[in-house]
Amino acid sequence: MPFKRPLILIPAVIALVAVTVFAVAWIGARTGMARRMVAGWVTESAGLPATIDSLRIGILPRPALDIGGLAIAQPPGFGPKPIVEVGHIRATIPWGSVFAPTSVEVLSISDVTARLEVASNGETNWSRLGAEAGAAGTEPANADWSIAKLDLERGTVEYEDRPADSRWQLMAITVSAADVAPAAPFPIDLRLGGIFGPNTIHYAVKGQARLDLAAGRYEANGLEYRGWAGGDPMPLAGVELTGAMKRAVFESATGVATLGNSHFRLAEIPGEFSGTVDLDEPELQAEFRLTTDAFEPRVSANIFGHPLPMTTDPRVLGSLQLALQGRVREGEIELDPVSGRLDDTNFDGRVVPGQRLVRANLDQIDVNRYLAPEVKSTRKKKATLEAAVAQLAEFDIDAEIRIEEARVAGAMLRKTVIRIERNGETR
Repeated sequence: MPFKRPLILIPAVIALVAVTVFAVAWIGARTGMARRMVAGWVTESAGLPATIDSLRIGILPRPALDIGGLAIAQPPGFGPKPIVEVGHIRATIPWGSVFAPTSVEVLSISDVTARLEVASNGETNWSRLGAEAGAAGTEPANADWSIAKLDLERGTVEYEDRPADSRWQLMAITVSAADVAPAAPFPIDLRLGGIFGPNTIHYAVKGQARLDLAAGRYEANGLEYRGWAGGDPMPLAGVELTGAMKRAVFESATGVATLGNSHFRLAEIPGEFSGTVDLDEPELQAEFRLTTDAFEPRVSANIFGHPLPMTTDPRVLGSLQLALQGRVREGEIELDPVSGRLDDTNFDGRVVPGQRLVRANLDQIDVNRYLAPEVKSTRKKKATLEAAVAQLAEFDIDAEIRIEEARVAGAMLRKTVIRIERNGETR
């Protein structure tokens, strides 16, 4: 979804206010005229009406500008609450920059709320944010500016998609950065929490960032991240995530974000991930690759709150290794190809989760070991195979599974094909 305007323009508008208004504010910071002038600059940049409650100047020990109650109004038809609200902005500059405020010693921003909404007709409120300012379709030049220390506290992003009846919220967003300047690397530390239905997340990432405004390129390198998710159906301990990503890049000219060489450990699953996301498309468009080292699927399933079924041999479903390529088109995920090894069985295939479609090829499998304990006494080949298929049919999937060699109730079956239809019929 095309989030690039709010993600890039909201901090850009805030920084623009803090850096460029100092000279005028120095003359008449407490006057209504000065507040209206600054609000007018924000309106011009944001493309939506803006207001400011207060504007003040400090003198010692450094010149400082305080802006309180910045609000950017919603487009028509999106309700009375502002699309962006900022409780407080404070910028401290060196004395030598009073009349040319391109250098900021400290920029502190707090109590920021962004409300993103998709209306019933599919229109988005953020599509108007920066629309007039960006009408020419060009990126700003890399002006000569810098921020020695940047702090953002208590940020919130509220999202509502009415057609999809979807809502989520990111909160307690904290950002710390130092020596921020265009086209130059700088250290950054981001922390946030979130609510997605019954689930809660906490996430933190730190590394090096780089903003090349002239080229429309936003880059992060050497990222280290960690996270936690909890809530139904996960147990009280929740799910932990740790990892590192070598590089992440967003190109505004194409709207494509690229995530590369990410090593992670999620719910005791170690793996690697890379992919691209096209943020310019109305629907999410993405491609990705995922590989894992061998892990214990029973352990990971328990962590996610979805225990695997008991089997005749409790040692099966004890080792799994995966390699897959996936894509997202028109809201549907397709995994193709999928390959790996489950216990002693090598497999490959194709999976479309939304359609519950499975096409798989297995080299060999001992079916008896995967049966439910209550059918472990079965001795006839046909009865054993029917019991195994019945267990698969409980998942209500459209599956075609080809097995080169299967061991069933003491017999060996070769080149076996099992078909399961969504209505529960099997062949």
